[in-house]
Amino acid sequence: MGRALMYAALAGLAVFVLSATFILDHGGESIAAVQSVTVHDLTSSPNSWDGSPVSVDGMFSYGEEHAEYQLVDEGNFAVLIRKHHVSTDLSDLVGQRVRVSGVFGIDDDLGVYIDADAVQLADSVTE
Repeated sequence: MGRALMYAALAGLAVFVLSATFILDHGGESIAAVQSVTVHDLTSSPNSWDGSPVSVDGMFSYGEEHAEYQLVDEGNFAVLIRKHHVSTDLSDLVGQRVRVSGVFGIDDDLGVYIDADAVQLADSVTE
């Protein structure tokens, strides 16, 4: 009886360790903390945010220089929207204040950018 109980406890412990390892390895990316930052924060210290999920507000415009959409703040600092996983037509948002959420990055040719997961009007965002 004692041996069976010991094997059952070891099997339960092994299942716990394996499931905890799987959850930590595969579930961590989906619950990564998204930090709210400003366009100025991203442009003044880009290395601090490189590869991080961010959420940022700004005026949405189309930048002719790179032929990409971008977020601009009051100081004319800009962050490009390099890729977007948005099904709506982004041209409808030009000239409006929006919130963009995605992964921030730095490119030698483009400068600072966001690979956007969400682009929506800043007024419609609820926190």
